[in-house]
Amino acid sequence: MKQEKIIIYDFDGTLTPYSSPKFEILERCGLRDGANGPSFLELSQKEAEASNIDLYEAIYKVYFELIYKAGFRLVDKNFCLGFDKVEYNKGVEYFLTTLVQSDISNYLISSGVSVFLQKTKYATLFKKIYATTFKYNERQDAIGISYLMSDKKKVEAIKEIIKDHGFSEEDCSHVIYIGDGLTDFYAMDYVKAHGGTTIFVYLDNDTKAIQAMKQKDVVSFFAKADFSQNSELSKYVFRLCGISNIDE
Repeated sequence: MKQEKIIIYDFDGTLTPYSSPKFEILERCGLRDGANGPSFLELSQKEAEASNIDLYEAIYKVYFELIYKAGFRLVDKNFCLGFDKVEYNKGVEYFLTTLVQSDISNYLISSGVSVFLQKTKYATLFKKIYATTFKYNERQDAIGISYLMSDKKKVEAIKEIIKDHGFSEEDCSHVIYIGDGLTDFYAMDYVKAHGGTTIFVYLDNDTKAIQAMKQKDVVSFFAKADFSQNSELSKYVFRLCGISNIDE
């Protein structure tokens, strides 16, 4: 019998094979590999230290500065460049579609840019996307951050999702959270501590992140980031949801 489940996903590194968004606009600004390259993180870490601000705040401060200095407008059209080129891990479309067809609710929580994520290929397969949003002037140029999604704020989003389904925000018994790294620690810790299931997905099973998460004891299940039919991951999730592993 199919069980009511709420499945919440991180995006980069979970549904995609890279841990950070590439952001084509940053590549056009001359930054190799965009936000997915080491130079962007280094710039962001330096900015966080120099300005004494949160790393996520620093990331978007650097993001805005690089775009502006390269002569591009801070508008959604530029923020969304490359949305149609996002690479996904194996079987993501099958996995999400199968769950939607089985009346399972998919949600996305990411520190990435909301307007970008809303345009990606499988955005319609999520009931709602929680991500970073910007505030704009009358010319529709971004002038700052309206809502900044961070590791800790993922918990706020999870509580909202649970309440929207009519459950107490401390009842995660219907929740499955799928993530790929230390940035998912707070979310996984909250879900697992309140009766939910947490899944850590990986492309390389010999990573410091896996060892760290094992030591923190916040993960229910580890699996390769393969969402295709009959993969270890899909069989585990479908069994939790009470649905058969139907043909693609």
